[in-house]
Amino acid sequence: MSHHSMSTVPLGSDGDELSCPGSLRAGDVYTHCYHPYHSTVVDVAGPTHGSSGKICAAVREARDRGVLMDIGHGQGSFSWTVAEIAAKEGFWPDVISTDLHTGSMDGPAYDLVTCMTKMLHVGMPLVDIITAVTATPARCLRRSEQHELRPGAEADITVLRVADWDVDLEDCQAQLRHVKKRIVPTAVWREGVEADITLPETFPNTERWPLLSKEWRKIFVKDHRPPAVLQAT
Repeated sequence: MSHHSMSTVPLGSDGDELSCPGSLRAGDVYTHCYHPYHSTVVDVAGPTHGSSGKICAAVREARDRGVLMDIGHGQGSFSWTVAEIAAKEGFWPDVISTDLHTGSMDGPAYDLVTCMTKMLHVGMPLVDIITAVTATPARCLRRSEQHELRPGAEADITVLRVADWDVDLEDCQAQLRHVKKRIVPTAVWREGVEADITLPETFPNTERWPLLSKEWRKIFVKDHRPPAVLQAT
């Protein structure tokens, strides 16, 4: 797995120069694929506003030869603007992951179903979303048996539903989108034992937005207008 969110390593090169994902091989994982910083997958020469960009050719070539694209949402690596540019080209992630830690668990990532919800909002087909959190990650880890439902397999099962919603949901720089559908868990089993369902205590966590918005001026791909919370300061 390659972490490439704030890097001076170029996306691709014409010669033997190290690049990322240009130097990656089939089966390698390129994480933080929707981040908006200067090494973004969007082909831009400098800071740009709106969703008029395109996915860099070197990134597409890497995908074509089998490099896997992973969201790795975290605290800074998911941008609504980048996701919408990718969506226009059908450039969906192969893997949807949270990169959950103390800086992202209370927003902006929250949990896996919230990351899935964000991809549903930008138009990723539901069947592809499910594949990106089951079969493909299992294949990356060489544990393909973990996503199988068959006699004798580990009974790790999550039952989900798509529910109506009406919420402004943030990305990692406090840019907002009005989300009307949400993926929610209704039942979970781990090795055949039913487990409790946990949900974020505060959701969305608006108290985090001022901190997240401080990154907006540093990113290369962004909305035309600053986040509302930044305009108010």
